[in-house]
Amino acid sequence: MCGFCALFAGVPHWTEGGHPLADDVGASRDPAARRARISRIRFIDHLARCHGCRVDDWMGAQFIVRNLRGKTALVRTLPAVWSTLEAFADHPLDPLDAAFLAELDPAT
Repeated sequence: MCGFCALFAGVPHWTEGGHPLADDVGASRDPAARRARISRIRFIDHLARCHGCRVDDWMGAQFIVRNLRGKTALVRTLPAVWSTLEAFADHPLDPLDAAFLAELDPAT
């Protein structure tokens, strides 16, 4: 599916929707909601970098997931981001793995 068609593929995920000023693709016009999304994306990108990937915002409504080998996916929800990260890694990712947690917080 192309990126433009993906905009019309469904309703926002519960993590992105439900805001009274969110439009039909989940992008909010409310500055506080946009800042919250940007903060979430920064954290998600930090997690993704531990697995050799990047996550960025796309139009305030979707996520762009990239790996170091050039694979790119446009996904709509946070669960889809995680699934894409696993697909790019070719194995399941355990968010509670001790090595992964140590990489997130080197002070531990």
